[in-house]
Amino acid sequence: MSEAQFENEVRRLLTEACGSDTVLRQDVDLLETGLLDSLAFIPLLDGLEDMGVEIQPTQVEREAFRTVNGIVELCKTFAREAGIVV
Repeated sequence: MSEAQFENEVRRLLTEACGSDTVLRQDVDLLETGLLDSLAFIPLLDGLEDMGVEIQPTQVEREAFRTVNGIVELCKTFAREAGIVV
């Protein structure tokens, strides 16, 4: 999967999990606004796992999930380690 395809898929999963495309705005703090809450984490992490990216919330700082860009970068790091993104 190309990096661009992967990024688009992570953004799609995030939008689905949070139920709003507001999450795609770069100036939105997803945790502070409550858009990404504990209930939204489950489908997001499940969707990533379906893509072959396994992230345990205890493996990373909560701050990494504050913005869409932070989440995308975090996911790309794990995807590279898993050999999913080229």
